[in-house]
Amino acid sequence: GQEPMRKLEMVPALFMIAASLAVIMGTRELPLWDGFAPGARFFPLFVSGIGLVLAALLLWQQWRGTDTGTVDRPDRDALIRVLLTVAGLVALAAGAPLIGLVPMLAVFALFILLVVLRQSFLPSVATTVVVAGGVHVVFVRLLGVPLPAPFGI
Repeated sequence: GQEPMRKLEMVPALFMIAASLAVIMGTRELPLWDGFAPGARFFPLFVSGIGLVLAALLLWQQWRGTDTGTVDRPDRDALIRVLLTVAGLVALAAGAPLIGLVPMLAVFALFILLVVLRQSFLPSVATTVVVAGGVHVVFVRLLGVPLPAPFGI
C-alpha cells in the first residue's frame, strides 16, 4: 500500500541529490573565481547547491510522511515522450564532441519538435534554424565561447 508508494516518490529527490553531487564533484577542477568575475565552476556549483538543498528538503519531507500532494504519473504516451527526450539528450551529449554542439543542437531541436512533439515541418525547421543560429551567433561569435566544433561549424 502506502509504504512502497512513499519509497517510489523518494526516487526523484534521490536522483536530484545524486545529480547535484555529480556536478559538484565533476567541476572541482574548474576555478570558482577568476579575477573579479565568477569562474567556470561558479554557476554549476550555485545551481547544483540549490538543487541539493531543495532535493534534501523534499526527501526529508517525504521521509517524515508529510503529504507532498498527489503524484501525477504520466500515461503511456507521456512516458514515451519522456524516454524519447532523454534519448535525445544522451545523443546530444554523445554527438557534440564528435560533430559539434551547434549541429547537434539543431538535430536535437528537430528531433524534439518533429518526433517527440509532432509539430509541423516548416515551423519546426524555422525554429531549429533560429535556435542553432542564435546559439552560434551569441556564444561563438559575440562571446567567443569555445564550443565543441570538430568540423569548425
